[in-house]
Amino acid sequence: MIENYVAFDFETASGKNPCSIGIVEFNKGEVVNEYYSLINPNIEKFNPFTTRIHGIRESDVLNEREFNEVWNDINHFFENKVIIAHNSSFDISVLNYSLKRYNLKQPINNCYCTLRISRKVLELENYKLSTLAEYYSIQQDNYHNALEDAYVCGRVFSKLLLEIDDVSSFLKSTSTNSIKRKKPQSQTNAFNSFKELEEEIIDRRFKIEQVFGIMTNILEGKKIVISGIFHSVSRNELKKLIEDNGGKVSSSISSKTSYIVAGDNMGPSKKAKAETLGIALLTEYQFLQKVN
Repeated sequence: MIENYVAFDFETASGKNPCSIGIVEFNKGEVVNEYYSLINPNIEKFNPFTTRIHGIRESDVLNEREFNEVWNDINHFFENKVIIAHNSSFDISVLNYSLKRYNLKQPINNCYCTLRISRKVLELENYKLSTLAEYYSIQQDNYHNALEDAYVCGRVFSKLLLEIDDVSSFLKSTSTNSIKRKKPQSQTNAFNSFKELEEEIIDRRFKIEQVFGIMTNILEGKKIVISGIFHSVSRNELKKLIEDNGGKVSSSISSKTSYIVAGDNMGPSKKAKAETLGIALLTEYQFLQKVN
């Protein structure tokens, strides 16, 4: 049984550029240390959707330290430690990106993902962190605060371990270290494990993994039309999101249309028909909030 581990979470300003980090260290299920810091990502502009999610604005981090300075405070949490994250592919990719950007040494550790584990051992409608917190009666007051998300992730991990008979074998199969590489590497490094995957990870402009890739039936029976130009997501991403959550994408508006996800420059004829039929128009942000 794993007794000591570190849960962490990033919130990002845009893409893989972090604007805050939360870290909570656990021993035998109890919190023994925690850390939180805002981070100045030193980028030109925040993505507006990320700000809507976590509430951190450019002005909030203007006088904060950049990641390389924050890393001096936190690298001991990651070196030779068991680390935990929810949807760890995202947080690991942010960490890898930041370490590479500032030419910092990557730590050696084992990493486990509570999203991956929960999908294997539980049968739930979805596996969002907030859903798992509710399932295990873990209080969560400030979703998308990095410190609180790290705390909840750590608590969820300890609960998930109780669901598993052979913890050692199970975790060995779910560790990021178990990802097979085409070329042998000298280090068994959880962060290096994701180097090959990073090229395949789309450079999201917000923490889209909280929305995409988590299938639900929340849109079951809904017929949705996509129209216009979008800024936070592509049309293909919206289509996938609708279908993954039980909805059906329609190319034409009719009385059976549930609503329209409307971007900029929506066609005037479609807009007029929607108004005539009394069909609701949702912005991309309103729609993403609906499924998140």
